Amino acid sequence: MHRRLITAIVSALLLLALSVPALAKEGAVTKFDAGSPTEWHAGQTYALGYTIRMDGVEPYKADRTEIIANSLDGKTNLVFPGVGDSTAGHYTAKVTFPAVGTYTWKVTQGSFFAPFELGTISVLPALASAGASSPASSPASDPIRDAIPYAALGGVVFATFLLARNQRRRIVRTA
Repeated sequence: MHRRLITAIVSALLLLALSVPALAKEGAVTKFDAGSPTEWHAGQTYALGYTIRMDGVEPYKADRTEIIANSLDGKTNLVFPGVGDSTAGHYTAKVTFPAVGTYTWKVTQGSFFAPFELGTISVLPALASAGASSPASSPASDPIRDAIPYAALGGVVFATFLLARNQRRRIVRTA
């Protein structure tokens, strides 16, 4: 009986150790600077600043980074290289969408991390005169993906509790 409890505890600890990498999320996260545009117009060039952070915390100096935009019809593929500045992990890309439409876009985060998907963007018709843009919000996180490691941890703790309780009941019955 004692051996079973030890096996259950060791198994629970191993499950917990295996769930820790899930807390690392995607490895690297890209966030745009405050003041980034919320409306995009065809033919207008935007200086888009962004920061790449490992695990969303530590700035990451990528060997190469770029913003890649693809039209939904697949006819237009745009690449805007990111240029690093004096701030660690901070880059600026000059972004111009040539035509009205909807694009999917992502940021490459060096050769080590997977590209950071930014979703879709709608490009509006060209402006008659260039105006100021309002700030954009940061890319949203997925609350379900963020909750999975905690749910696994809760399940391990609950299973350990049940095994310990059953062990105590068996000891009481035999005494």
